Amino acid sequence: MAWLRRIKFFLLKKLARMLIEGIVACNKVSVEGQDAIQALKKDGQPLIYIFWHRHILFVIHKFRDCGARPLISLSDDGDLVAAVADEFGMLPVRGSSSRGGARAFLELARLVQKEKAEVLITADGPKGPARRVKEGAVQLAARTGAWVVPISWGASRVKVLEKSWDRFLVPLPFGRIHFAYGAPMRFGSDLQAVEMEHTLKALSEQLDRLQSQVQGGNDIV
Repeated sequence: MAWLRRIKFFLLKKLARMLIEGIVACNKVSVEGQDAIQALKKDGQPLIYIFWHRHILFVIHKFRDCGARPLISLSDDGDLVAAVADEFGMLPVRGSSSRGGARAFLELARLVQKEKAEVLITADGPKGPARRVKEGAVQLAARTGAWVVPISWGASRVKVLEKSWDRFLVPLPFGRIHFAYGAPMRFGSDLQAVEMEHTLKALSEQLDRLQSQVQGGNDIV
């Protein structure tokens, strides 16, 4: 029944917020590379943040209560992620390459161009393959003139969910969380196939470098 599903999601999103906020509160958090991003925001530049799917948990907390627009799939799992994102003060846009993608792309383009919205996109999509950048974020940036900003985080104590397709990361209490912004990138509106291939490769490499940068000394459980 629909009302039971609503109650279930209401309880789950409240529990998720409590758990995420509790975990983060028990960690020392540091942020790197923020000055360049603040300068772009002060100048009114639109920003599209990209990150590996495995990093969703802390990204939701980092962008809490700022009206960010995360792109979230129209799957059952996506329903829960969207509910949690909403609980953290975000405004999800629903869609993926397999369902609702065209509508979501046009909505994000409008939000970026008209409202200078901050957009969050998992670079490897909702289903992977893991750590392989898909074209959507680059196409959106090329169309709107937005900057693409790779982001990543690591924790000194972290649980890796080995059975998930992306090896999802959950920070553990009583450690350190290090969040980093990568160098912003901008693309022309007429990217050709070869240029797109090189761009996706460059973004993948930057995300992997960021991940290595923030993972130093992790205690993986």
